[in-house]
Amino acid sequence: MYDYVLKNAEIVDGTGRDPSTADIGIKDGRIATVGKIEAEGRQIMECRGMVTCPGFIDMHSHTDLEYFKPKTPDAKVKQGITMELLGQDGLGAAPVKEADTDTVAMLLGGLDGILPKEQWTWRSFNDYLEALENRGLPNNVAVLLSHGPVRIAAMGMGERDATDWELSTMKGLVREAMEDGAFGLSTGLIYPPCSYGNTEELIELNKEVALKDGIFVVHLRDEGNYLLRSLDEVMRVSRESGGVHLHISHLQAYGRVNWPIMDQALEKVDTFVKGAGEVTWDRYPYLAGCTVLRAVLPPWTLNEGPAALIENLRKPEYRARIHSDFEKGLDVWHNRQISVGWENIRVTAVQLERNRWMEGKSCEAIARELGINPIDMVCGLLAEEKLAVTMITFYGSEEVLEKVLAHSHATVGSDGIYGGRPHPRLYGTYPRFIKMFVREKSMFTLPQAISKVTSFPAQILGISDRGIVKEGNWADIVLFDPETIGDTATYEEPESYPQGIRYVFVNGELVVDQQSLTGNLPGQVLRK
Repeated sequence: MYDYVLKNAEIVDGTGRDPSTADIGIKDGRIATVGKIEAEGRQIMECRGMVTCPGFIDMHSHTDLEYFKPKTPDAKVKQGITMELLGQDGLGAAPVKEADTDTVAMLLGGLDGILPKEQWTWRSFNDYLEALENRGLPNNVAVLLSHGPVRIAAMGMGERDATDWELSTMKGLVREAMEDGAFGLSTGLIYPPCSYGNTEELIELNKEVALKDGIFVVHLRDEGNYLLRSLDEVMRVSRESGGVHLHISHLQAYGRVNWPIMDQALEKVDTFVKGAGEVTWDRYPYLAGCTVLRAVLPPWTLNEGPAALIENLRKPEYRARIHSDFEKGLDVWHNRQISVGWENIRVTAVQLERNRWMEGKSCEAIARELGINPIDMVCGLLAEEKLAVTMITFYGSEEVLEKVLAHSHATVGSDGIYGGRPHPRLYGTYPRFIKMFVREKSMFTLPQAISKVTSFPAQILGISDRGIVKEGNWADIVLFDPETIGDTATYEEPESYPQGIRYVFVNGELVVDQQSLTGNLPGQVLRK
């Protein structure tokens, strides 16, 4: 007897092929049969009128610490995501020495969430995976090793090149994590301490990743004025590390002045591919980004560590130095005061109740209400909130977004961050992608779009038994109404679930039934 029989399913199987109609039998977590089924099932579901496809794979997720909160995180699985890739931007939760826990926790605050120190029970990367396995998960997770914690473990927050011993220590940590099941290495080259590492360091670390056929996932050193130079850097890392697969996080041209650069950027990656390079990227279908507010500060401000930065931000002479940097142009550093403007940077999440009124307001508006300069407002707020502030920045172009996602090497990532008034992508990325690019813009057929978010990311990660509806694969399955699927979350009302997602299966168990969680927690921690 099957556990579930999905009758008359219109199957978009993830390969890009035309839809077909068949029954699907699910047993012991896997797809047992695709065809005509006469046998009985513990539960039989009539699927006529719904699209049945593989679960969506989120290639950029920040749920790393959210799984350890009392409430089961549901924003991802309710939009059809059955697997997400953690450890992004070089700012994951492991490895971490006990003495470094405060430093790593402060760096993650506003990006991956905040946990009390007593809940940081892990030390090694493997410890963290085991802690996840013991939680009970609504969906599957794959995890990247993060450059930041590795660098901190070897050399702290120093803004300098690694010594030979420190580099050897970092390589040992990468080797160990890859053996324990990491899917690759991530870095965020705008986020200290990752940004303090040079190209040679990245090449050496990725030699260990390449040996295990992992991927190098990177937030580029500059997504604006120096986008092309930043691409050159990471493509060099890929070549000289032994051909590690390069995956670029949320490929974008930041700010109106930089939108024309994207054409050259795509030509550059096409040339890299023609030369036998391996490169892919993800992108969310929105024109605004979301990250920690401290990212607006000059990179040198974190070179003494987060605790020192909090104290320094209160000092007039230190602030004067920051003000001086904001007078410099985009040819010197990624100055968001110039590239997008304070009016386009919104505070979305704070920790202190007295500052809640700021959530959803721009830095310019908050500074005006306080009667101070936006730079001083940001410095004061970051110090008061111990850096755990999240922001949304409006930087994008519809034309650039279409070019980036239309490319055959593009997939989708939500980059969703929990907390406060989050970016709507946390709740709506995948239904929005289908609604916009299939139903409204007709840029893709439905099979093409589904392939982009299922089998293609599985292929990037090297996972052979997920991402396609076929016999023997794990039963990660989404059923949705193709006429109504879409996002409802907005920047003003972001915590709103999508419409059209009817059922979600993870490893053969029903986890979403008509928009409601069933309480089943069948998610697995996948290991490379």
